[in-house]
Amino acid sequence: MPYHRLATLRPEWASWSKPLLAVLATFIAYVVMASVLLVGSVLALALLPRVNIALGITSGAPTSPLDVGLALAMGALWLPAAMIGVRFGGWRPLGPTWSVTTRPRRDLIRHLGVWVVVAGLAAVALAAVVGVITGSPELAGSPATEGSSIGAGQLILVLAVALVLGPVQAAGLELTFRGVLLQALGTGLRSPLPPILLMTAVTLIGRELTVAVLIPALALALSAGVLAWKSGGLELPVMLTTTVTISSIASAALASGTGAGAGTAALVAASAAPGTSAAGLTVADGTAALAGGIAAALTLLVLTAVLITLISRHFGLALLQPVARPATAPTPEAVPH
Repeated sequence: MPYHRLATLRPEWASWSKPLLAVLATFIAYVVMASVLLVGSVLALALLPRVNIALGITSGAPTSPLDVGLALAMGALWLPAAMIGVRFGGWRPLGPTWSVTTRPRRDLIRHLGVWVVVAGLAAVALAAVVGVITGSPELAGSPATEGSSIGAGQLILVLAVALVLGPVQAAGLELTFRGVLLQALGTGLRSPLPPILLMTAVTLIGRELTVAVLIPALALALSAGVLAWKSGGLELPVMLTTTVTISSIASAALASGTGAGAGTAALVAASAAPGTSAAGLTVADGTAALAGGIAAALTLLVLTAVLITLISRHFGLALLQPVARPATAPTPEAVPH
């Protein structure tokens, strides 16, 4: 059984209501936790002297540790929300949502993980290079980039926040969109293509709908969805999204106010959690952002095709054959009510 159909392993999991309840419970849990985080953050900042709450939370500045941290923390909440959705909405164990083996596969990570990281780094690097080539020097001192210089301490803090929260956000987004949502759609759709395409479209909700953000966001979601289906789990998609998230945030902070920073800003928005301040462009150089986003999208799609070939060779599969759960594997135990 392929990954996107694992929610049908037991008849009671595949009833028409369970996928809807899993998605609904995930969304409700996220809204509740995000509301608590936002209210708590505002109250905490209100007690601190000389802190501009509006600027710190809503500007989306890549050089602001506060803004980067809050956006990533909001995204990280998708991880517990998805766990709640699977367990109490879908009323099934979490294991089949991670992979066809119901657990993380270290062998897969060890043999193919480095290639996924290379793919993510290549996309961000090419976006930065194309941003430099197409960037406009006249916009370097525009109001949108003034005050974007960053000291060493502030830069270290931004990078530390990204390194700590970036992987958690990536795991949360993948578990939600490529896990809960993809398998919910897969309960009624046997072919993997419609669920992957529908899931990809849903990831655009709560994101800035400009071409510079749309193209890389679609490419990243499509690449992650295809990798989840082909590899039979979320290990490789999580690694890809983690790499793109951390490296694009680091590049946008280091090169803030330059063409390279604008080029990678599109990837920051594309990989951000929906509805957060990071899910929109905050650069003045739209041309560099658009060019960087297109370059990154093409790189992701091409390298995803390469990764599909590598996965096929590793498991001895045909090119369009996914890693599936063996028919002889024992059915997971039902979750007691």
